[in-house]
Amino acid sequence: MRLSRFMMTTSCALVLAACAQGTDTEEQIVDEAAQALVTPASVLGFESTADWTASGAVKSASVDHSQGSSALAVRNFSFVELQSVPLTTVSGVTSTIAFDLKAPVSPAFGNAQLVVNIPSRGVHTVWLGQVNLAGLPAGTFSPISFNVPQNVVDALRQTYSDLTFKIVLNVPHTTTDYVVDNLRFVGGTPAGHSKVELRVSSADDRLVFSVNGLQRRVFPIDDPSIGQRIDVSDWFGSGVNDLRVQTLNTGGPTSYGVEVWVDNQLVVNDSCPATLCNGQDVRTGIVADRTFSLSTPNRPARQPVTVTAVSAQPGKVYVNDVFTGRTTPTTLSLPPGDYTIGVGLGTQSPPYDYTGSYREQNVTVSASPVAVDITANPPLGIQEDTRIGILPIRRSINYVASLGGPDPSNTGVLSDDDITDLLTQARATSARWLEPLSYGLAKWTVEVLPTVEDVPMVEQNHDGWDTGRFRSEFPTAALESQYDMIVLLFPQHQADGSLVDDECNIAWAFDEQFIGFPTTFTGGGIGVPNPGFLHEVMHNYESYNENVLRSYNGIHGLHGSEIHGYYSGSNGEVDFVHFYRHFLRGQVAELGGMRPDVGWPAIGEVSENSDLYLGVFPVLRHGFLVR
Repeated sequence: MRLSRFMMTTSCALVLAACAQGTDTEEQIVDEAAQALVTPASVLGFESTADWTASGAVKSASVDHSQGSSALAVRNFSFVELQSVPLTTVSGVTSTIAFDLKAPVSPAFGNAQLVVNIPSRGVHTVWLGQVNLAGLPAGTFSPISFNVPQNVVDALRQTYSDLTFKIVLNVPHTTTDYVVDNLRFVGGTPAGHSKVELRVSSADDRLVFSVNGLQRRVFPIDDPSIGQRIDVSDWFGSGVNDLRVQTLNTGGPTSYGVEVWVDNQLVVNDSCPATLCNGQDVRTGIVADRTFSLSTPNRPARQPVTVTAVSAQPGKVYVNDVFTGRTTPTTLSLPPGDYTIGVGLGTQSPPYDYTGSYREQNVTVSASPVAVDITANPPLGIQEDTRIGILPIRRSINYVASLGGPDPSNTGVLSDDDITDLLTQARATSARWLEPLSYGLAKWTVEVLPTVEDVPMVEQNHDGWDTGRFRSEFPTAALESQYDMIVLLFPQHQADGSLVDDECNIAWAFDEQFIGFPTTFTGGGIGVPNPGFLHEVMHNYESYNENVLRSYNGIHGLHGSEIHGYYSGSNGEVDFVHFYRHFLRGQVAELGGMRPDVGWPAIGEVSENSDLYLGVFPVLRHGFLVR
């Protein structure tokens, strides 16, 4: 069974995007609603009205709360019972339990009661007492505390899944809201210190974790943390957080397994269904996309981080080197922690007039809003200077179909003009395309090496060049230590200027450091940027990005332009430079509906509506072949 269209997602927008590409007979499984997980923290924090019934009153959510992001309001009652949904094991149990109560007016009389029930542990509707509410201050939250008997404390510290609480309020009839919030054990886990832990048991080929739209971590298949329970508390802020888990496949079978704990309570236990993870090959791309709603009311509050730029065009916003899909001005909502905010600024006037600069600011988010004027920071300047050596090869011996092999009489001869053409084109490509397209972060230093006169490049079959033979007869180890990339420039024209028979129609990158480049790819003229040369250098960048940095290059990588909505000449840019520009900047949008070998509708500039952004930005920001 071929599963090349299997996808799990919680995003209705993603479903519509996939449907826009037409229908087929391949399997697609869609989970249309995010999983709202009932956790002890969310129930005791009154984050959802669905977690409590109100017998004898009208209930509603209240934005007026003492912790978290919501509370429970009740009105139109004189006597009400608030009953929780069943809970799993709670943490931080002590001999005192309390909740916060806000009265609309100071009641003349009344009381509050609390009942706990854990049938599996022999605790059957235990009444913890009542508290007099007469004279309770109006308009402010007051703690209502109860003592917990030792036998109930012991039971609460065990394991169960049937714990319920009942709060009883008996007050003068009211048509306005009493607000209840923050049922907790006094002296237990303090507010602001909930612990969130993650364990990945499987990640084939990669798992991407994002919280509230911010990418937090990518686990490749061989990540050393797989199988370990790690602390990820700083990903989360107070209230409800959306944890998104995306499974990326680059070929072959796939699998994933994820567990998440909040205060030692297992709240996510998700693994790949057998319909997808059955040892069979599946398609490449985003093959599973799941979103879980996690309540962490006892984490510090998220803070607004406003990012602005004084520029003619909006800047593209990055957090910790990952493009967010946002442009300036924008306001991010981030939990406390240290972040690097980056903004790329640029203009484009194809075919050759581009500008680009990149600015960064390190910020620490704590307990107050943060404002970032990114243009108050200077541009970073060049971070990656790729040293490229052009190795001219004087002769090529080319394949002849009638002979079924190379023919010494079908020989190409490299001219000095061929060398000059490529040298000037490479330097122009760096100056006019690479440098601005990388936001000024990267450039090439290109040099011409002495011409190889006595060792030819041999074509063993059609476009089958024997680079292994060449490198054995002309050892390149010394050059490999001096240069980041070595371009094997070989001729496809005979001495009289005519093309050889069966001329080469490919250029190619290999071994992360080499490029094979025939003179059939240098016809643009002296000093004209060469899209083929840019393409091949970027192949070595993407190889390093995937194999060393363990990042994801998207469906078909650098050959996936049309799959992602980029076509030759799109946006008025030469060849596929529109795609290369976004790929260099890590701004290529990949959606769950994209499929290998199926063209996507043409896109314009990047937007926030993407499931994932990809490209080789980390290579340009932090270096290629870092030794």
